[in-house]
Amino acid sequence: MRNVETTVILLDGDWDIARRDELERLLKPAYDSPGNLIIDMHGVNYADSTILAALIVLRNRRRAKGLALPSLVIGSRQVRRLLSIAGLGEAFPLYSSVEEARAHDSLTL
Repeated sequence: MRNVETTVILLDGDWDIARRDELERLLKPAYDSPGNLIIDMHGVNYADSTILAALIVLRNRRRAKGLALPSLVIGSRQVRRLLSIAGLGEAFPLYSSVEEARAHDSLTL
């Protein structure tokens, strides 16, 4: 089994257009980072289309470079519903905890 690094990016609180620049700053390094990527959104209480757009850009850039697609850790029903309504519930692997996402990543090596 090879050793693959996993990067975890923590997002918490409320995410809307007012935090767009901060969101881009947090996600941009992950566009090119090798290994597995987990976006821990367990502490996100509110999200709007701003976060959806940022996640789509992240996913598309990683896919174009042949990198592992990001896994999302979702705690809020509102965020899970937002992803579902936008049709993104199937575009990302969704988990309830970082540990669950890490366990799945280690199984898919």
